[in-house]
Amino acid sequence: MTLLLQKAIKNRKAWAKWPGFPTRKAEAFRYLSLKELEENSDLIPRSIHFDYEEIEPLIILPLERAQKIYGPFLEKRTSLLLRKEKDPFFLLNQAVGVEGLFIYVPPEVRCDQVLKITSSIPKGSIVHPRIEIFLGKGAHLSTIFETEGDQFWNNGNLNVTVAEGAKYTHYDIANRPYPNGWDFLSLQAEVKEKGALNYFSFAKGGRVQRRDFSISLSGKESKADLKGISLLKGKLEGHVHIRIDHQAPQTESNQLFKHALSERARSSFEGKIYVDQIAQKTQAYQLNNNLILGERAAAFSKPNLEIFADDVKASHGATISKPRLEELFYLRSRGLDEPRAKSHLVRGFCQAILEEIPLSPLALKLRQEIDDYLS
Repeated sequence: MTLLLQKAIKNRKAWAKWPGFPTRKAEAFRYLSLKELEENSDLIPRSIHFDYEEIEPLIILPLERAQKIYGPFLEKRTSLLLRKEKDPFFLLNQAVGVEGLFIYVPPEVRCDQVLKITSSIPKGSIVHPRIEIFLGKGAHLSTIFETEGDQFWNNGNLNVTVAEGAKYTHYDIANRPYPNGWDFLSLQAEVKEKGALNYFSFAKGGRVQRRDFSISLSGKESKADLKGISLLKGKLEGHVHIRIDHQAPQTESNQLFKHALSERARSSFEGKIYVDQIAQKTQAYQLNNNLILGERAAAFSKPNLEIFADDVKASHGATISKPRLEELFYLRSRGLDEPRAKSHLVRGFCQAILEEIPLSPLALKLRQEIDDYLS
């Protein structure tokens, strides 16, 4: 596979920084093995198709065309990320990826319509899509991303810049399992003064499903809110890796990720909150909850803080637990069989996050997915 990737090099600076496929010795990849992916000879590079509806006055262009029009604009951001980013799959995306979209929201444009983008991946494919999103001052945008396909390696990158007073909300919906899919996404975001980034994910796992976040709160009073639900079963895996840098005063961040695991599923969560010395009056919270429903399921969690300011409110935590016997007994005594009783517990486990989704049709759809999880 490495030979195929070498033939597709587009950015030699990124390729020079790519360390190759990481092993379990790398802390961020301690709980997943990529040897099978590295040695896979059945997957080959192919094109990816994006399906979306044009929304005025948004500017939406194929990435290749946008690079001709906004080349210096895009190159400045890419150069900055290449200097600081260490995620190997972000570097690989930058090195070989050519397909993607450029989305620009002009200043003060508040888009009420949700932009939905569906990526269709041909069977047996390797794809490295990149989506560049820029929100002008005071702009608002919400997006939903969905992926369709089977037997693929999707190494996607979402790069977001949120200008002063702008607000970006993203729904990352993988509401189908990918038992033959390696589904990776790296999200890099910079949030400027009084800007806000909201992220919500719903996932059912894949052969390996991984989300890597690198969020910079670079402006005073900027905010980031990241939440996610994973419902994993069989031998499927879901992994989350997060770093949020508080680089300015009065910034806020919140992380809440909930994983339910049955049968032989595996998950991991590693999150870091970094608070710079100048980021006084920061508020930062991080929590990962795991509900173990299978005897051979496994969840790993490593939340951590690195704080250099002295006027900060921050907390981090993790829980890994099985259903309480008294809760199951109560539900069984009300006439529910064990699978239905566990389904009710999963619904309660996820409810706090679902209640915060402002899109009623999406929330209703996800509630049905949760109810069907153990059926």
